[in-house]
Amino acid sequence: MQRLKLAFAIGLTSAVLSVTGCSNKESETPSVPAPPVPPKTERSETPSPEPLTPLPVEVKPIVPAKPAPPTPVAPPAAQEDSPAQLAAQVKQLEADYYNTADFQKRVGIIYNLSSVESPATIDAVSRLFLNEQDADLKVELVSSLSDIDGENDKKLTLLTGAIRPDQPKDVRLEAIDALADTEDKRAIQILQGLANDPDEEIRDAVQDAIEQVQSDTAETK
Repeated sequence: MQRLKLAFAIGLTSAVLSVTGCSNKESETPSVPAPPVPPKTERSETPSPEPLTPLPVEVKPIVPAKPAPPTPVAPPAAQEDSPAQLAAQVKQLEADYYNTADFQKRVGIIYNLSSVESPATIDAVSRLFLNEQDADLKVELVSSLSDIDGENDKKLTLLTGAIRPDQPKDVRLEAIDALADTEDKRAIQILQGLANDPDEEIRDAVQDAIEQVQSDTAETK
C-alpha cells in the first residue's frame, strides 16, 4: 500500500514537472535569429592625393637684347686742297689784311696766312712786311716765318731786309732770332754783317744767333 502511494506520488510529481516544463516552453517566445552580418571586407581605400603645392617659379624680367654697337666706319680722308686752291686762299687772306685796319684782326690774318702750305704764302708775307708801317705788325710778320716750312731762300731775303739799321729795333731783334731758327749756314754770313753794330743789344743778339746756327748745323752733319 505504501508502495502504491509512493509510486503515485512519484508519478504525480513527474506529471506536474512535465506540465510545468511544457507551459514554460510555450510561454517563451522563440527569438528570431538576427540575419547574419556579412563580414567586413577590408577595402583598401586609396587615400585621396594631397593637392600638390606648385614650386615657386622665378620669373626673370625680360631684358631686351642690347643692339650690337655699330661698326666704326673710318671717316673719309680729308680731301687736300689743290695748289690752285691754296694759292687762292693766300690771295684772299692778303686782301683781307689790306681791307681791315684793326690790329687784332690783322694779327689773326697773319697767322692764318702762315698756316697755308703754299709757295705763295712766303711771297705774301714778304709783300705785307714791305708795305707795313706798324713796327708791332712787322714783328708779327717776322715771327710767323717760323710756322712756314722750308722756303729758306725767300726767308733769308726777307730777314736780310728786316735786320737793316733803318728798321725798328724790335723788328731787327726778331729778325736775328728768325735767322737763327732757319738752321741755315748762310744765315751766319748775314749775321756777321751786324757784328759791329753800334747797338750793344744787337751785337749780343747777333753773337748768340751765330753760335746757335753753328751748333745746329754741326749736329746735322
